[in-house]
Amino acid sequence: MTRRALAAAAALAVAAACGGKHLDLESLSSSSDEIVWDAGQKAAEKKDWSSARQYYKRIIDAFPQSQHQPDARIAIGDTYYEEGGTGNYVLAVSAYREFLTLYPQHPRADYAQFRAAESYFKQKNSYDRDQTATKQALDEYDRLLDVYPNSTYIEEARERIKTCRQMMARAHHQVGFFYQKTRKSWRAAIARYQTILTDYPDYEKLDEVLFRMGQCMAFAGRYAEARPHLARLRSEFPKSEFLNEADQLEKTFPPSTPAAPSTPGAPAAAPSGAPPAAPPPAAPTTPPTTPPATQPTVPPPPVGR
Repeated sequence: MTRRALAAAAALAVAAACGGKHLDLESLSSSSDEIVWDAGQKAAEKKDWSSARQYYKRIIDAFPQSQHQPDARIAIGDTYYEEGGTGNYVLAVSAYREFLTLYPQHPRADYAQFRAAESYFKQKNSYDRDQTATKQALDEYDRLLDVYPNSTYIEEARERIKTCRQMMARAHHQVGFFYQKTRKSWRAAIARYQTILTDYPDYEKLDEVLFRMGQCMAFAGRYAEARPHLARLRSEFPKSEFLNEADQLEKTFPPSTPAAPSTPGAPAAAPSGAPPAAPPPAAPTTPPTTPPATQPTVPPPPVGR
């Protein structure tokens, strides 16, 4: 059996195993990459994704030197993406990643990167469920901005990034509120709210997060730490619906203890944990003056007679 016959037999076996609505076995087994490529394009236009994949895979496997190799790899990812479903989105990411590994400088590399991000974005859950796919999509969009800053997909990627960030922040908010209201676990709730304040300052419900943070800190007896968050709420969100509640909450705080006034002339107190100050140097003393030693009085010699 000739190589051409073997290739045709292999193609028929693949087609029989994978199926397809209108798979043209003669085109699939053709020795011309152009014929196979055209057949794949026609199947894709008809949204016959399974048949299109067979043609594109035939290009990759049987025509390693074909000019259609890069486009066939992207096209395989597109068939999975367009067909949809969690499993197909996973396979689409794999196809796009393989393309980017082989052709990182290809003119369509930014498209493959954007589509990989979109494949994760399609898998994201609502904010009250696991956010792994949302985080993966966010990472892929960020990579597009970093690696392909001149891509035509930049603006669309930025919009997607905003959506992903809001989803991630909302998920932390939901968990924090659950710990606060259901578990009364102030420490766990504060950790979630702090994540939002640190990582997602653009969160659309940041005013509520500031109020909830103040609440939890007050319930934990950390009044001095709660006050700055409530002050920030008033300063940055003067029309927030949580202002009245914030005022009522702060009225329950014990009064702040003012610092004790210092006595004029008294040395300032050392900060907590600082080593004790060295005592001031003693004033120099003048050594006592020693009177000159008194010479013994010698009686005069007797006057001779």
